[in-house]
Amino acid sequence: MQNIEVRRMTREDIPAICRADHDESESFVNYLNRQLDFQENNECAALLALCDNRVAGYVFLFYQCRWGALKNRGLPGVCDLMVFEPFRRKGIATKLMDCAEELARAVNTKIYLDVCLSAEYGPAQRFYALRGYVPDGAGVYYEERVPAKDEVLRNDDELTLCLVKELL
Repeated sequence: MQNIEVRRMTREDIPAICRADHDESESFVNYLNRQLDFQENNECAALLALCDNRVAGYVFLFYQCRWGALKNRGLPGVCDLMVFEPFRRKGIATKLMDCAEELARAVNTKIYLDVCLSAEYGPAQRFYALRGYVPDGAGVYYEERVPAKDEVLRNDDELTLCLVKELL
């Protein structure tokens, strides 16, 4: 049995996260620093999962999300749930989402996220559905807007479905 711990991310964690993600680029480091700036301003929780004291994944929960399909509606939103390849299928995503949902429950009765529609995100789509997330009913979003009927869209990371969960 592996020991899984979820805690707040710190700036000291950034090098280990970059190594685990195989991305030590300046843009990724800057992205993580921006997320930690949001955490320091109490706008989000940056949660880090450790498995046997090794960086295994992370998630960002914005208390009043300003991105995604339901941005600026006062709802908490999950951004960038990531579990690194060697740690998948070990319950880490579940632990991260349990913690994010618990924090969200303190500020609202709903939580949302956007999931990409391409096949590579199929496991994430199933994971969220099994956790009780359902489509918001607006159809697909492209670049955070509902496209017009018959509009031609690119199947990239901007083509998403907004999923919402009632927090009981």
